[in-house]
This record gives sequence, structure tokens and C-alpha cells, in this order.
Amino acid sequence: MSVAQTLLSQDMCEYCQRFDLLDMLNDAVLLLDAQDGDILFMNQKALELYQYDKSEMKALSITVLSHDAAETTKDQMAMVINQSRKGFVFTANHVRKNGTIFKVEISARHLMMHGRNVVAALIRNVTIDAKIREEVAITGKIQRRLLPGDLETVLFHMCTIYQPLQGLSGDLYDVKYDDENRVLYGFIVDVMGHGLVATGQSGILRYLFRQAVEKRVPINGKLAWINNEVIPFFSSGGFAASLLFEFDFTRKILSYSSAGINQFFCLGGEEPAVIKSPGLFLGINQDETYDQSLLSFQSGDSFFFMTDGLFEMIQQPLAHSHTFRSMHELCKNLAVSQAIADDASAIGILIR
Repeated sequence: MSVAQTLLSQDMCEYCQRFDLLDMLNDAVLLLDAQDGDILFMNQKALELYQYDKSEMKALSITVLSHDAAETTKDQMAMVINQSRKGFVFTANHVRKNGTIFKVEISARHLMMHGRNVVAALIRNVTIDAKIREEVAITGKIQRRLLPGDLETVLFHMCTIYQPLQGLSGDLYDVKYDDENRVLYGFIVDVMGHGLVATGQSGILRYLFRQAVEKRVPINGKLAWINNEVIPFFSSGGFAASLLFEFDFTRKILSYSSAGINQFFCLGGEEPAVIKSPGLFLGINQDETYDQSLLSFQSGDSFFFMTDGLFEMIQQPLAHSHTFRSMHELCKNLAVSQAIADDASAIGILIR
């Protein structure tokens, strides 16, 4: 035990010596001698974090726990003392007894305890947070790569927009083109939330969409089947807004069925229009029924199906001068603007 450690223990009153009260905290706490950095006290969480026992604590100093250069550690201690009234928050690399290096966030403050200069430090391991952020970033990249890209055929041109508000998105879209029967199926989804749960639920919905398009039932029957299958994955709460559509290029008929995404844009004819369609969200009611609507189309018409995060950003009524290209540019610019407050996704279809 250092001289400072001995004197601190001897000179403090009985109440102050009861450092065991700090063992009740869920955060690691260190008390250091402000002059030489010797460890005066480590609570139980700190001992567990650094993998030492109480008998070993007596020989420790901050330079033993820190993996940074000695000068860096010294400068950090000086900064804490200089900022004694406000405290000082910084990050550092620390090391466990077994040699494992990990990043910590330290909230430290200089105190006077019975005439002695002491630094009290609250230690938080942020390595786990960094690992989670890394995994979220990887998941976001995978999520994006699974989405279909732009598609060009003799019958139509398709462009897409996908812009998560954060690393992960609750939005998802998918299409499947049946070249033999000249039918394009599409599905756009907005799951409540932006995190890992929403990402998982949207992935399940994509899988169900792929199965639903193979079923020989009307478009609203496909949507009802998706709803029934996804109900268990929303049992703990939440829901998903979606719209399912089908372009039949032989009959020149667009069939669509809505479940919470209740509108889309149609450019063609005399003026741009907002097509509205009712329907309850997915994941709420078992055996929910959905409407099916039909709309004829012709060469030159275009359609934009999008999630609310983007739809609500578009000023209405639409300008008569809007073309497929100008509408696509508008959506792209809005999706990356500072005013956007939600995930933004869209599918644009131009009929050849």
C-alpha cells in the first residue's frame, strides 16, 4: 500500500471510509491520488472490469490500468484537476490484468477529501458500443445490397430510392418480374422503427412477398396471406405499412392492394394524380381482409410508390410539368435533404 493510500484510509472519518457503499453502483468507480495516480479505491464493478481482486488493488496505479502513453495519462490527470469544478470527460485505452485492451469513457472530477487531492473517476466500457455500431453498419450494407436495383425492359423502366434515416431502415421494397407472363409484381414496406428488430421484420416480409407472388390468388388475397403469416413476428407490438402491386402488361392493368401505405402518385393523362387506397396495417389483425383496385395504364404513364417518410415531403398538388425524370430527381433530392425525418424509399415505374 502506498503512503497516500495508507494516509487516506487512516485520516478519513468512519463514514467516508465506507467505500463499500460504492459497490452498490452498476458502474466502475476509481479513486486516485491526484499527485501520483496511485489507486486508492476500486469498487466491485471496477475490480470485475479490470480483473483484479482487492488484495492486488493496493499495488495498482492509473499507469498500470492505462494502455496509453504515460505522458498522455499525466496530461489527462492534469486536465481533470484544472477542470475541477466542471469535471472532465474523455476516452482512453485501458488494459485488463490478462492484457486485453479496451476503450473506456471516463467521467472524472478533482475532489478534496480530508485535505488530500483525489480524482474520482466513473469508468464506462465503450468497446461494446463500438462493436454494436460496427455490426449495425455491416447489417445496413447487407440490407441495401439485398434490394433490387434499377431495371430496364422493353415494357417498362424502373428506378428506386432507398435512404435510411440512420444506419438501419424499417423500409424495404422488392420486385419480381415474370417475363413469360409479362407481369411485374412489386411490394413496398415501412415497418415501425429503425433498429435491428424492424430490419428483421422487414426481411421476413420480403421473404413472404416472394412466396405470395407464386400463389394463384388475387393481389388482395396475396396481401391477406402475408398479413396472416407475419402476425407472430409482431406479437410483442408494432406493425408494418405496405402496398402490393401488379402490372399486367398484356391487359395493361395495374392491380394494387394497400395495408397502411394508402396512396401513390400517377403521372399521365391530363394531370398528375394521387391515387388513394384504404387498408389496415400488417401485423395487427389476424384474418384481416384487404381491398383490390384496378387502374388501366398506357405508354408514357408513370407511377411512384413510396413510404410516408418521402411522400409527406412532396408538396401537393404536383406541378403539371412533372415528368418521370423530374419526379425521380425530386424524390432523390428530398431523401437526402436535412428536412427528412424518416426513412425514405420509393419505386418508380415508367411504362414504355
